[in-house]
Formats: sequence, structure tokens, C-alpha cells
Amino acid sequence: MFTSFRWLRPALALACAALAAFVVVTALGLGASGSRPATSRVPLAAYVEFAPHVASQLVILGYEGGKRGASLAPPPGDKPLPISDFDRPVAEYLAYAATQLRLMAGPLRSLEASLSKNDRNQAKRAWEAAYARYLHLGAVYLEGPIAVLNQRIDGSPGGLPGGTASPRFTGLHRIEYGLWTGAPPDSLLGWARQLSANVEELRALLPDVSISPLDYATRAHEILEDAVRDLLSGADVPWSQQGVLGTAAGLAATEEVVGTLRPLIDMSIVDTELAHLSGVMEGLAAAHGGTLPSNTELSQKQSEALDAAVGEALEALSQVPGSLETTKLPVTPTISARDVVIDP
Repeated sequence: MFTSFRWLRPALALACAALAAFVVVTALGLGASGSRPATSRVPLAAYVEFAPHVASQLVILGYEGGKRGASLAPPPGDKPLPISDFDRPVAEYLAYAATQLRLMAGPLRSLEASLSKNDRNQAKRAWEAAYARYLHLGAVYLEGPIAVLNQRIDGSPGGLPGGTASPRFTGLHRIEYGLWTGAPPDSLLGWARQLSANVEELRALLPDVSISPLDYATRAHEILEDAVRDLLSGADVPWSQQGVLGTAAGLAATEEVVGTLRPLIDMSIVDTELAHLSGVMEGLAAAHGGTLPSNTELSQKQSEALDAAVGEALEALSQVPGSLETTKLPVTPTISARDVVIDP
């Protein structure tokens, strides 16, 4: 009654191994057709974001390695970069950020003037210009007093007692809420003046901002990741839906970061993908009368093209931090064959 099936064990083990290999290959997309060459890279992380009003999803997998076709990670023997190598890139970016805040003053003046005249359309245009300019600060990490100011300048009502009615809901999104929900424009003038004062305060603090090499290298891809999550999804711009405009600003900030890091790493693949994304943005503007469309104005085809371009850019950018190590990578230990025990 209790028949022995020991003879089946080797066959079952072989079948299980084949099935496991198939699952891994399928998960990694090996052998699939497409414009990208098949690789055996193992994803270190996965990021999923749904496109606006399109029944599809954008999946970004991060890999280590300097560029496509190169080693998956820097060889353990590679000499790490000195921390001092980041001094100039960070200083250049902070100078760039200071320029963006200075340039923001013009749109803010136009915003106040338009609000005082009750010119809603002009006020909206001025708000869009000011908002996009602020998003050029994408690589400035928000800590301490800077974080408090950022909440006042670019904070959302989420989590505040009373939501949009909270007196702590201020800045760009308080004015956005009023302009796109029918509030009298001149009733928003006080918020605009407070916004201008907060931006000037931020300008005074910016020279003392410190950004670590790890944060700076990581920010190279996080700016666009944030744009997908917060802007193209509409989460941060629920009233104006100006997520494409915000993403274009994030692209400009990313290009600036990449430019400062170019002396330290081969950016050829990143440059190619960012140029493609920039071309997609230009095409969107051309198709909408010279102005970037809102999220809701994107056609399905345009939305999918934008998602694809952002996805390719993020894939390339995700390789940057792993190629800018300032500490020696640990050597992965190997297991001797004599220490491997397989339970029959």
C-alpha cells in the first residue's frame, strides 16, 4: 500500500529547477521582443505608477551599473570617489538654485498685480510660471528651516486640520486652490504677498544649505520619480492639473544635476534618454499651441508617449547613484562547493 517513490525524486528536482528558471526569466523579461536588448540584470527596486486617465502602468526597475551593457555594479576593486569630488557639482547646483529663486521674483510680481486687478486668467499664467520656476529647485534637500519654509511655499492641505480651510495652508497651492475654484482673485492677494516674503527668506537661507554626496547622486533620479508620483498623477496639482508643466521643470532640474556630475561619470545613456524626453515635451507643446498641456488635456496617445519617455529616462538615471560611490563596496563572499549541502 505504501509504495516507495524514491525513483521520482531526481525527476521532480529537475522539473522544479526548470520551473524556477522559467519564472525568473519571465519576471526579468528575458527573450522578450522590443527595442531594448535582453539582459540578465536583477532589479534592485521596483516603482509602479499609473498614467493619468490611461488604463496602463509605467514600471521602472532600478539597476546598478554605469551604463547599459556595462557591468551590473562597479567591480569591488574600483577605487571609490573622494567626497571632495562632489564639492564643485553641489556648489554649481546651489548657484543654479539661487538663480531660479531670483527669477521667480518676476512671476510673483505679475501674480500680485494680476490678483489686484481681479484678472483671473493672467493670474493663472503668472502662478504657472512661478510654480514651474520653484520646481527647478528639485535637488535641494528639504531639512530644518528649509523644510518649514517649503511647507509654507509649496505645501498641500493634506494632513492639516481643516484641510483647505486651515490657516496653515499657504503658498503656491493655496493660491492655486483659490484661482481654480472661483475665489475672487483679489481675495488671494494676501497669500501672494506672504508667498513672496517666504521665497525671499528661502533665498537668504540657500547659501548655507548642505547636500551630501549620496543625497546629491540619488537626487539625480528622484526628481523625475517625484514628478511621476506627485505631478503626472495630479496629486500635488489637483485644481490646476499642471503636472506636465511641473514635470518639465523637474526635467530641467535633472538636466542641471546631470550636467554637474558629467565630469565624474559617463552620462552618454542618460543624455540620450533625457534628450528624448525633452523632445517629447517639445512635441506636446507644439501640439497644444506652443504651451504644455495640463494632465487632463493629454490625449491617450500623448500620455502613453510621455510615460514611456519618463520611464526610459528613469531607467537610465537609476544607474547613476551606484556609479558614484564614495565608499568601497563590500566584496560579496563566495561559498565553497564543499560547504554546499543539498538535501536529497
